[in-house]
Amino acid sequence: MQKPNQNQRRNFIKKSALGTSFLALSGGGFASVLEPKIQPTQAKKKIALIANIYRNSAHADVIATKIFAGIPTDEGMVTPEIQIVSVWIDQIGENDTGVRISEMNGATVYPTIAEALTLEGNTLAVDAVIYIGEHGEYPNSRLGVKMYPRMNYLEQIFRVFDASNRSVPLFTDKHLAYSWLDSKWIYDRGRELNVPMMAGSSLPFAWRDPALEHPLGARITEAVAIGYASLDAYGFHVAEILQCMVERRTGGETGVASVRGIRGSEVWHAVDSGEISLELIEAGCNAIRDKHEGNMRELEKDPHAVIIRYKDGTKGAIMMLTGYVNSGWGYAALEDGKTVATEFVLDHSMSYSHFSYLTLNIQKFFLTGSPTAPVERTLLTSGIMDAAIRSLVMDDGKARDTPHLAIKYSVQGHEPIRPTAPRPTGQSIGPWPPKGYEFIIPDRFK
Repeated sequence: MQKPNQNQRRNFIKKSALGTSFLALSGGGFASVLEPKIQPTQAKKKIALIANIYRNSAHADVIATKIFAGIPTDEGMVTPEIQIVSVWIDQIGENDTGVRISEMNGATVYPTIAEALTLEGNTLAVDAVIYIGEHGEYPNSRLGVKMYPRMNYLEQIFRVFDASNRSVPLFTDKHLAYSWLDSKWIYDRGRELNVPMMAGSSLPFAWRDPALEHPLGARITEAVAIGYASLDAYGFHVAEILQCMVERRTGGETGVASVRGIRGSEVWHAVDSGEISLELIEAGCNAIRDKHEGNMRELEKDPHAVIIRYKDGTKGAIMMLTGYVNSGWGYAALEDGKTVATEFVLDHSMSYSHFSYLTLNIQKFFLTGSPTAPVERTLLTSGIMDAAIRSLVMDDGKARDTPHLAIKYSVQGHEPIRPTAPRPTGQSIGPWPPKGYEFIIPDRFK
């Protein structure tokens, strides 16, 4: 029999997530709770999965399905050492695969975030939490940025931690939030509750061709990262490419002094004036194997760029060159006065196995309690992209001073798992999916 204060505590945790946390079905009703068919093994850490949406090829699929079914890598399939036991999904539509996959693997789908973390008990009952706040239907802000409710749902997770007087490792996918204020709140709240946190995208853990990692303490004076699509959708990925490299420079990361977002002819003007190094742009683009052949300026009709000035004087830039690099990702830098460059390579097979290496890093974090990448990197890149879009949309491309981005950190002691081959090979490129999961094959692969 429960004591009165236990009942009050349980009710508080459950009510903290009500209102926006029910599983909305396409018919407008609520999902029933699915009873687990398989009891979690004692040897595996119990994980709660919180996701905006879980469908074919969404981030929840390319991460969580690997934890359920196995992790394809260059060396073969890796059996997960962690187990998702509870799931909450914000948007469940006709194309949802998450409920079916959860039921197949004995994971209970709960109607609230709080219940997914407490397993309907009185307090936090899982060993770690994954929040995948990417994809789903959400409105855009006045700046044209998709307003993913990351802070809303992370706040509900933090409330369970707070009410339970205990925190567990928490991984949150991609940027911390769509705005700087939300990102900083998430970071500060996590620190207040002593939450071991890790965040970010798959790009820092992807293949590099050729292999390139600056030694700690490298003398980097300027660097350029290259990608494609919009600043809102993919600019964060390119910011992470840049940051995971330049953070290894002499003195570690000291923060960003100013950010400038530009597009169109202003980009070429910045290149011609030397504000962004043409030599580094060309080196980074030349490292990309499958870019379009031809003249960069003729092929790229609508370039976007972000010019970053670090507090220690290091120059950084993000170039979005969709018409030229196709779907490629490049990086180039001046290290000790010499140009070095590489392509960040993703797997475009059904495996999406660059997420395998992100998943391996999440697993290592959950097993050890030590993140393989600093959450401060994601805080800084989230802030850079927020400032870049504000500069572009609100300031007509003028540089924004960013004293709030004086974020200092070091990557000393962080030990990420990355592939050793230059490009995907072996099990990384298939076959996928495993037997019984054929229903997750996207239409374009059928």
